[in-house]
Amino acid sequence: MIIAVASDKGSPGASTLSLLMGICWPGDRVVVELDACGADLPYRVAGTDGQPLAASPTITTLAVDSRPGAAGQPLLRYAQVAGCGVPLVVGETSAARFTRIASHLPAVVDVLAAAPETVIVDLGRLSSTSPVLSCARSAAVTVLVSHADTSSLGHLRERVEDLAAELGGSHRLRTPLAVVVRADRRDAHAAEVRVSKLLASVGSPTVVLGVVPDDAPGVAALHTGAVSRRVSRSSLFTAAREVVARLRATWPELTETTAPVNAPEPQTITSIAGVRQ
Repeated sequence: MIIAVASDKGSPGASTLSLLMGICWPGDRVVVELDACGADLPYRVAGTDGQPLAASPTITTLAVDSRPGAAGQPLLRYAQVAGCGVPLVVGETSAARFTRIASHLPAVVDVLAAAPETVIVDLGRLSSTSPVLSCARSAAVTVLVSHADTSSLGHLRERVEDLAAELGGSHRLRTPLAVVVRADRRDAHAAEVRVSKLLASVGSPTVVLGVVPDDAPGVAALHTGAVSRRVSRSSLFTAAREVVARLRATWPELTETTAPVNAPEPQTITSIAGVRQ
């Protein structure tokens, strides 16, 4: 089962949200970077030894092994374990390097869709002309990350309308789109209200899953793997658990092969991510 995570414009935090969802997901999961503009996490995320992630395997390794006639391998074969405990298939770090695997994307998406784990895919910036749109079409839900300022809301409205047409279909039991708002903690409630009102004004059924607050120290701890019990109880991780719980409650098919719907408590994160005491 694929969950796509994408942004509308700029850098509102799709990569960070993907990693947060990976650490909070109560079941087997893999985070995959498939950003056509270039992946960020290879530069930001440390491995379990505190050192930068290895140069391979990457999404390119998976793409090569997905060619017709190649022997299939489990998705976890291509993942490295980040310091926070999340299995991560790192992407290519530039748009030019990504073009080398563009022709293999249909086969890559087939591998992701067939994986027994929940696959959380960071698509980066997504539009109706994106080369990774095929992955969003195969996803149970596509989560858009957006700010709530005037320009971001305008772009979000256009993107939701475009993607609803691209991702919808008679096979869908409900909308395939959701939004997570990124905002200052002090403005969280007001930001969520602004996004909800915008979507209602255009008659969109897109679900607002919640607000992930700006928290630079928490994000840094996530990237380095220094997720202490205190950090796991911060507003950043609390918000991420709430987003995961609402996502799973709204799309029950996401729970078919994983644990019951629950936002994991810090103790659960300890077992998943090796939280430091």
